[in-house]
This record gives sequence, structure tokens and C-alpha cells, in this order.
Amino acid sequence: MGPSLLRRAAANGLSLCLLLAAGASLAAPPIPTDEQGLPAWVPAVWVDFPVELTLADADAVSALLDAAPIAAFQREDLRPAARTPFTRALRLRTRVTETEFAALEAAGYQPLRVPDLERALQTAIEARWAEQAARGGEALRVGERGVYHTYAQLGQILLDTQTAYPAIAKRGSLGTSVQGRELWTLTISDNVNGAEEAEPEVRISANIHGNEKIGMELSLYLIGYLTANYGLPGHEDVTNLVDNYHLLFLPLHNPDGHVANTRSNANGVDLNRNYPVPDGTIGGDGTWTEQIETQRMKAWGFATHCVISQDGHSGALVVNYPWDYTYTLAPDNDALIALAEEYSYYNQPMWNGDFYHGITNGAQWYVTKGSLQDWAYHETGSLHQIVEFSDSYAPPAAQLDAYWNDNRESFMHWIKAARYGVGGRVTDAGTGAPLAATVTVIGIDKSVATDPDLGDYYKLLDTGTYTLRFEAPGYVTQTIAGVGTTWGTPTVLDVALLDATTDAPVLPLAGLRFEGSFPNPFNPTTTLRYRLPTDAAVSLEILDARGRRVRSLLESTSQTAGAHELLWNGRDEAGQPLPSGLYQARLRAGGEEAGLKLLLLK
Repeated sequence: MGPSLLRRAAANGLSLCLLLAAGASLAAPPIPTDEQGLPAWVPAVWVDFPVELTLADADAVSALLDAAPIAAFQREDLRPAARTPFTRALRLRTRVTETEFAALEAAGYQPLRVPDLERALQTAIEARWAEQAARGGEALRVGERGVYHTYAQLGQILLDTQTAYPAIAKRGSLGTSVQGRELWTLTISDNVNGAEEAEPEVRISANIHGNEKIGMELSLYLIGYLTANYGLPGHEDVTNLVDNYHLLFLPLHNPDGHVANTRSNANGVDLNRNYPVPDGTIGGDGTWTEQIETQRMKAWGFATHCVISQDGHSGALVVNYPWDYTYTLAPDNDALIALAEEYSYYNQPMWNGDFYHGITNGAQWYVTKGSLQDWAYHETGSLHQIVEFSDSYAPPAAQLDAYWNDNRESFMHWIKAARYGVGGRVTDAGTGAPLAATVTVIGIDKSVATDPDLGDYYKLLDTGTYTLRFEAPGYVTQTIAGVGTTWGTPTVLDVALLDATTDAPVLPLAGLRFEGSFPNPFNPTTTLRYRLPTDAAVSLEILDARGRRVRSLLESTSQTAGAHELLWNGRDEAGQPLPSGLYQARLRAGGEEAGLKLLLLK
């Protein structure tokens, strides 16, 4: 090792001992291969180094990149310069080549060289893998706790998990990567080998970027924790999740990038810029061509019915929620924030880190296009989030246990949240058969679909009172108002829909009548349901306990024969809230009259 290399090492913050270890590895035994005959890892090649700058805002970041483009720049390189909800100044820490460094200086910037921890850590990881290969046996086959794992070790661990816990764990594969490596999955459920159950599906994937290694490790910690503690006293929370949720894991989304320690896949494409953008524009990868790994994930996403999902990253410490591609807030923005904070709250370093409450809207952080997150939310309805586990892409292996301790309760509570809001089953009122129905919350422009096999649905909602509409082809639409939710507690609402053809004769049209209201008692809204025997001009008014009219809802309005619904918001003609008390709805049509008592409680 010559003096120039030592000087460069010192400038990059690498310790002499790590460089000596790297040099010694040159004489190490050949790198082992996996079952496909592919190398277990490819020694990383370094052509850049890290620098840091502070910039006024996101526009200043864009101006810098226009003046001096940086090939390695990614959103994870940005974080707030101060921890407040309204911070605009950003710290940029990214990797640059010597040419890019000179271009920054020429453009008037003063980038600060900082220690190259990423290079040092990857060198240590490769040295440990070489040592395991030299030892052979279990160290080579499955690795060790608290040590980063190779792709081959991951596949073996998942197979061993299935073997040890066959009743609750099952290994699978989505297919192969560009270079032929399996995209291993693991399903955890109390009925993993049996029939589908009416329970929410939750997906946890990681390492869509091959150099962001901690996500795979934390997935393995979680898998081990759930399987080893299922059914044990003192771990009722584990048993609840396995019994009442269907958990899907993809610990290594980008195996080729993991092996080569590259962000991209084997074709040089950033997979998290390779998904269809909701507005139909091209992704950040600059191509319309979907990589094989993207195609595999899309097929899996459409084949499953995930309520929530996440993919694990590193390079920052934050939970990122949709949208990534636009500043427009997502329809489920309130629920997405609540879900993100459900994770960050239990991870104190994250909650108290650079980002306020440990969360950020994707576009507010920095706009990116073609993310898995935006596709999953837009196309499959899954409330997807990106969890950035560490400021370092691959923190020292000795810290992995500590990172697991920081994230364990976050994982557990986040999964549990898949049942928060409103959920239940939609069935045929006559037969009880499950229905393929659409569930819409009035005012939220993002519906959810039931699982057609079981009729179950799950709509995450923040604390509040909502009106829900249930629709299925060939069935009478049902609207239910006054549905209250409290974040942290599931609200169960089962709905039976009437067949529009078969059930019609059962409900004779003879006679004008109310068919009830829901809810009753109510606060502040209720839905009045009535049926007309013929087409008629309809008047509907609200009277107080003394018979005085306080509100006219319909005044000689023409309506067709059949069932109708009308929402009353508990207000008078002037729009003022009425006090608690007994009220009467009076319906008049075709010379007939019907009444219904209503109780407003506050």
C-alpha cells in the first residue's frame, strides 16, 4: 500500500486497520458461490467519496444539481437542517467523484469532505463474509446473529424457518432476478397451509436498493421474533398478530444489487424509480421499461389484498408516506400520517430525530417519480410507506441488535394498525355469501374493495365520524352515516346488501313508509330511509317535540317509486345545530303521510 493510498484513505476517514484488512482479503480464498453457481458477493469498487453541504431549501438543492449534476444524488441524502415542522433548510450529504467535486467548487459551492463510513463498513462486511467462508459449516450456511447475511444465507434461513415452524411459516418465491437469483418470500399466518381467512394482509419488503442492507436484517429479526415466540406466555401480542393477520415478507427485493453492493439492479436501474407513476408520466429511471424485479412485485401486489405495506430503506431515519410524485395530498392523508406515527412513536431515535415526529410526506421531502410506494397505493389501495431505518446505509454489524430493539415495537404496533378504522364483511342479505363490493368513505376519494372470496374489507381512518357507502353490482347500494372511529381501536361494521332483483318482491311497494334511520339516536347526522309506492312529488320535514317545523328537507320534489335515502345533519333552516331532544320526520307523497321519531343526543 503506497503513501498516496494512505493519504487518500486518511482524507476519506478510513482507518488503517480496515484498509489493511481489505488488502489482506486480496489473498483470501475464492468467493463461494450459491446454489445457482453465482458469487455470494462481488467486492465493492469505489470511485467516489462523501461530502456535505447546507442549502436554503429544496429549490436550492435543485439549483445545485442543475449547476453541477451529481450522479449519486438521492432523496435519502437530504435531511432537515433543524428539527421543526416548518424547517426549509436542508443538509445534503451525498457521494461525488473528483470531477463532480471540482464542478461544485467551480459553481461557487464549498462542499466539505466527510469520513467515508459507507466504504469502511462495506469493507468490514466483505471481510466478515470471507471469514465465514473460510470457517465453513453453519457460519457459511446461515451466518450469525448480529452479522450481515449473504443472499444464499437468507434463502437458507427462510427455508429453516419453514422447517422449524411449518404450521405458521412458509417460504415461497416471486421468481428470479435479472441474474437468476430467487426473490424469496415468507408467509406467516396461523393457517399458512389452509384456506384463506377473513383477516388483513400486511406486506413488509426490504432492500429495493441493494446497498441499503439493514432492512433485510430487520426483516429477519422480525421473522425470528414472531415464529419463536408464537403461542408463548407473555407474548400474547405476537400470538394475536399471527392468529389475526396474514403477514407477507420479501426481505430482499434486489438480490443482484445486494450481492454487488449497488443501489440499482443488475441492469443499472433504480428499482424504486421503475414503477408506473400515478399520473402516467415516466418514472425517475428515465425509461418505460419495467425491470423483471418490478414485474414480479407488481404481480404479487395484484394477487394479494394488502391493507398496509412498507418497504425498508436506509440512508435516513424517518417514515415517508405518499405521495412521492406530487405535492397534492393523498386522499387518505390523515390515515397515512396516523399510520406513519404509529411506527415512529415507538422508535425513540426516529421520533426525536431530524424529521419532526420522525415522519415526512414524500414530495415535501423531495419529489421523486416511479416509487413502489406510489404505485402500491394508487393501483392496489394498500396504504404503503417507506421506512428509513438508519442514517447509514449499512451501520456497523455490532449495532444490529440495538437497531432491532429500536424497531421491534414499531413493527408490532404498525402491523396491528391494519385493523384500525372501519372493517368488517359485506355479504348477500339473503344467502350470507361474501360479495365483491366497493366501500367508499364520503369525502375521501379513495375506495377500498372487499376480498371477493371472503367479503372482508378494511379502511384505515383517523379518529372521527364518517359516512360509508357500500356498493356491489346487482345489489342495492347502502349508505351508513355516523360511523365513529377512534385510532387504536378497530370499528367493526358488517353490512348485508339486498339483491336488487331477487329481494325486490320481498319488500312490497304498497304504501308510503319510512324504513328507519341510521343511527338513531344520532349525533350529529342520521340517514332517513323511506320507500315510495309510486312516482310522486315528495315533501320531507323535521318537527320538534311540540310539532313545530324546524327544517324542510324536501319540498314537493319529484321522485321515482322505490327506496330512497336522505341525510339530515341535525341543523335547522338557518344552519344552526339543534339541541338534544326528540324530533319527528314527516313524509308526505301521493296523498299519504308517514312519520318517524328521531332522538338527537349530544
